[in-house]
Amino acid sequence: MKSKAVVLVGVILLCAIAAINSEEWPGFSPLVTKESRRTLTLTESGGITAVDVHDGCRGSYHLQFITLEPGSLFLPVLLHTDMLFYVHTGRGTVTYISEDETEEIDVVRGDVYRLQQGTTFYVRSHPDPTREKLRVHAIFDKTDIEDPLGFSVSAYSNLSDMVRGFDEKVLQSGFGVSEETIRGLKWVPTPPPIVPTTHENETEKPNWKEGIVEALLGVGGPTDVINKKTTKTKTYNFFEAKPDVANRNGWSTAVTREELQALEGSNLAPFMVNLTRGSMMGPHWNPRATEIAVVIQGQGMVQMVCPSDPSGKVDDDFACRNTKFKVEEGDAFVVPRFRPMTQVSYNNDTFVFVGFSSMAGNNHPQFLAGRSSVLQALDRDVVAASFNAPNASTIEGLLASQGESIILACTSCAEELERTMEEDIERRKKEEEEAKKREAAATKREEEEAR
Repeated sequence: MKSKAVVLVGVILLCAIAAINSEEWPGFSPLVTKESRRTLTLTESGGITAVDVHDGCRGSYHLQFITLEPGSLFLPVLLHTDMLFYVHTGRGTVTYISEDETEEIDVVRGDVYRLQQGTTFYVRSHPDPTREKLRVHAIFDKTDIEDPLGFSVSAYSNLSDMVRGFDEKVLQSGFGVSEETIRGLKWVPTPPPIVPTTHENETEKPNWKEGIVEALLGVGGPTDVINKKTTKTKTYNFFEAKPDVANRNGWSTAVTREELQALEGSNLAPFMVNLTRGSMMGPHWNPRATEIAVVIQGQGMVQMVCPSDPSGKVDDDFACRNTKFKVEEGDAFVVPRFRPMTQVSYNNDTFVFVGFSSMAGNNHPQFLAGRSSVLQALDRDVVAASFNAPNASTIEGLLASQGESIILACTSCAEELERTMEEDIERRKKEEEEAKKREAAATKREEEEAR
């Protein structure tokens, strides 16, 4: 525990230094489009796609998008790191094994929950074929599974593969069964991660204690298992809870450990933002948390601003640059700590995103605009001097004009941001082309002079 705390403090200091020096991790990109997801598995019963993201500093995360057709089973796995998940659509049951009992979670759209590192779990979608597919967005903190020797470690392991990896004699003695039985389990084809399962009707609850080995191994086997108590566990639902902030422009909710006990000890916490048409989450920054978000409805624009470097130096390889980009349903985006940001909806569409924020201490977002602006707490003359304004009355008018606090009206702001984004892209293209021409001309002169 002490070593983890030392590492965490070190990471925070490194990130703070990087922010001050306008540096970012090489190759950092805040936008991860839906098209960039890689497919891990795809069957008639469902599929899994994934992307890896990092926060521009030392944080690295793995996102999986799991889809189960009605009446399907995500086979048991062992988690190598914490898993925080959000149910995007559908309905199902998550079953996991704790030290002395089996826990069941009935999940529906809007639910969030956390499963701890070392947990064994499986997921079953609702058997009614007329219902929606069960879609789950999950995030895994890769910091906990980095191997010091450089070996690749996945977010979880298939339980049947772990069993099959042992020699036959070991398994025969371990399970106390015949050699024939072990061979029947060990040498059959490995099933895909998601397989079909059928039930008579949706009101019947399957007895998972009968045939638990079939579920674990994906094949037939013994039915005698240890009799464990089964209990129901409560999730947190974004659409049933009262939002932290709500007005005509939208609403926002961030889940705390007090609201979801399963977050105790977690490095991540879920949040959701729902912006109505022509609205924005006011410009703000997180002093302690990185945000990883997935767009679940609509589209919008995201703008990120870089903290200034007092030295004025710029390193092209590590320079943090102001940026803005468009996001659509299924896209993910990352906002590192200390980076001022705003998310804006279009006039003709809502913008809804669910996210996961790192929990490095108690994070309190700091807003720049609106009634909750941090500028409200500063001396007006000091603020005027900071902006090189003629007098304090100018700042007073600036801060008194906005009546809303956090989620603000912003008609046509997304459209304007997109327009300037496209202009910036065209300008950079021209600058790059001109730079290439100058480089080619310089090379040609050098060749001519060398003759």
